[in-house]
Amino acid sequence: MDDSTDTVKRTRSYFATLRTIYGKELKAFLGTPFGWVVLACTMGLQGFCLQAVLQIMSKATGEGVMYYMLSNVNFWFYFIFIFPLITMRSLAEEERQGTLEGLLTAPVTTAQIVLGKYFAAYTFYLILWLPMLLYPWMSDLGNMYTSIRYGIDPEGSITYRLADWVGPYCILALSGAFFIALGILCSAMTRSQIIAGILSTCLMITYYFMGRVTELWGEFPAAPAFHYLSITEQISAFSRGLIDTRPVVLYLTLTILTLALTKRVVDYRRWRR
Repeated sequence: MDDSTDTVKRTRSYFATLRTIYGKELKAFLGTPFGWVVLACTMGLQGFCLQAVLQIMSKATGEGVMYYMLSNVNFWFYFIFIFPLITMRSLAEEERQGTLEGLLTAPVTTAQIVLGKYFAAYTFYLILWLPMLLYPWMSDLGNMYTSIRYGIDPEGSITYRLADWVGPYCILALSGAFFIALGILCSAMTRSQIIAGILSTCLMITYYFMGRVTELWGEFPAAPAFHYLSITEQISAFSRGLIDTRPVVLYLTLTILTLALTKRVVDYRRWRR
């Protein structure tokens, strides 16, 4: 009975410490101008991308808004650079300021440090996509205003279906989980947030182009592996409402492995001191 009580207490203490680190890191995003600048820029780019997509959809039919939006080149322009902005400061900045040493010598485990920073960055990443949930509501509001004001149904209005949004949000959440973990790993490998940002950007661009190898060199014996890694093909399928379990397994596995590697890197720093 005492052993089980001690186990419960240790578990509660573990998650309480993890929650403290998580809250501190999330506050660093939402309680500073940096986080709000990133959010404002992302919302502006999302609006610009949506405007371009609506112009395309006025001349094309058959696909949902999110399919065109996530397939648009403007989307990839800012999507890849979101992750370095969010993660490059997480561990590199603390190393540069000398606060990482105090954190590593505190009575917390390496896993708590890594997971706390990871979940805070991942939560902020998900918050960046929340404004997109307003698009269907804004469309319905605009259609309602047109009907009331002019007494007519708006022609060429865009119809938003729930199925068109669930898939895209799933793939954004899954791929984001891995890319955030990759950014945390890059931040743990250096004390310069600029180097961490450049390294994570290069790795993400490399991963992106790995999925487009078959477009450059055609089909060959190893082509199925590159199709499996292709985030563009995954986004295209999910945006059509085709939920595939293979990307789920892929990104969850890559996320866990990347976080485990990050823990090893931070452990090395901890025991080197």
